[in-house]
Amino acid sequence: MPKESVRTPRLDLTPLSADAIDALLAGDGIRLLALTGARFRHPAPPPYMADALPVVRDRLRAEPSEAAWWNWLIVDRASGEAVGSVAFAGPVNPEGAVLIGYAMYADFEGRGYATEAVRALVAWAFGQSGVREVRALAPVWNTPALRVAENVGMRPVAAEEDDDVGEVLLYAVTAPASVGSA
Repeated sequence: MPKESVRTPRLDLTPLSADAIDALLAGDGIRLLALTGARFRHPAPPPYMADALPVVRDRLRAEPSEAAWWNWLIVDRASGEAVGSVAFAGPVNPEGAVLIGYAMYADFEGRGYATEAVRALVAWAFGQSGVREVRALAPVWNTPALRVAENVGMRPVAAEEDDDVGEVLLYAVTAPASVGSA
């Protein structure tokens, strides 16, 4: 696995390259397999991620070293299949926070993959310089997304209105006190 990969008991998590995003947007399963090592039942972006991927791809072409701060592919190690994606919304901001989002392919929902992947990447984020808080936005009607946020230790801290999806809750979890202490 690449240097920035993260392993969990069932999953391999790897940042997507600009070329892999191109292949995903093109629906090119053969190229995706060559670039990521993962098989895709449906070589298309996970739900809610298609609109952001061209912007992320362009950002990665300009700053390839930031790959770990954007989209991570979630692969079930046993089957070698891509099951979803976890995405940060870019590097840590001046307040020490990062925003994380997650989406699963429909065939793989309800198996705990999202919780396992998000938990691992929250821990990864807290191991990066300057990260003191991880946040997530979830529509109030998206019970699975709310449950994932809560299952990884996040708590709702605010509500806001989104023009596309309606009311969303902002969840957050702060770094454990031991992170960054020597």
